[in-house]
Amino acid sequence: MPADRLLALPLALLLAGSLAACGGGSPAASESPKPSRTQAETPTPTPTPTPTVEPLTPENVIARLTAAEAALTSYDVALSVTGATPMEITGSADLAGGKQNIAMVISDSELGALELRFVDGALFLKMAMLTGDLFLQLDPDDPSNELASAFGGLDDAVMESGFEGTEQAVVSVTPVGSPEVLDGVEVQAYEVVLDTAKFSAEAASDMLEEGMDALPPTVTFTYWVDGDDVPRKTVHELNGSVTTIIVTNLGAGSPVTAPAPEQITTDMPF
Repeated sequence: MPADRLLALPLALLLAGSLAACGGGSPAASESPKPSRTQAETPTPTPTPTPTVEPLTPENVIARLTAAEAALTSYDVALSVTGATPMEITGSADLAGGKQNIAMVISDSELGALELRFVDGALFLKMAMLTGDLFLQLDPDDPSNELASAFGGLDDAVMESGFEGTEQAVVSVTPVGSPEVLDGVEVQAYEVVLDTAKFSAEAASDMLEEGMDALPPTVTFTYWVDGDDVPRKTVHELNGSVTTIIVTNLGAGSPVTAPAPEQITTDMPF
């Protein structure tokens, strides 16, 4: 039944929100006052140091990737899941100034295309087979609406670190291959092995897929990390499914806006 399938979709949305980079606004850099110089002084050339990027290690990988996430204010994201339940998600996030606004288009094998927008606390869903060209407006904090309440806490999920509950689980961090270019930026791939027995209960529950009784002893994530520690690409395999997430246009993501009034309905389709 379409309604049942819709209620399961927030798990996929949480996956997209928690594994794709997300966070709050970055603090503005402060400028140090420049010392004055008399005419008699001759400036002394200062050699420009060659920037070095410390390698990621099991001790610092979670802290560094989390800090990089927290500095992001805008980006576009694409998520692809292959396997028994394939899914494609593309979207954008606007987190500047404390906003928690996201937009996603989901291609689901059973529902077809579904468009979601979460703007200023309001949730808008466009389900082609149920709402036509209109967006159904929902209050995700309304406990009386089963569909709306299924999306409750989505705003908090947007702001959570993608590594919440895995801080103590890192077994190894291994660079893979040579640096490469992704979205015009040089990145280095790292394989990060996590011990699932050390996941928090919530993190383990979030990763469990339908039909799985337990997680394998370890899971391996490959992160393509840029010079600012932002994971521009993430790939992991679980239970025969491969999930790939690519983050682009950092600081310049597509605008996230509410639908126009004439595009909105509040009539439940089921």
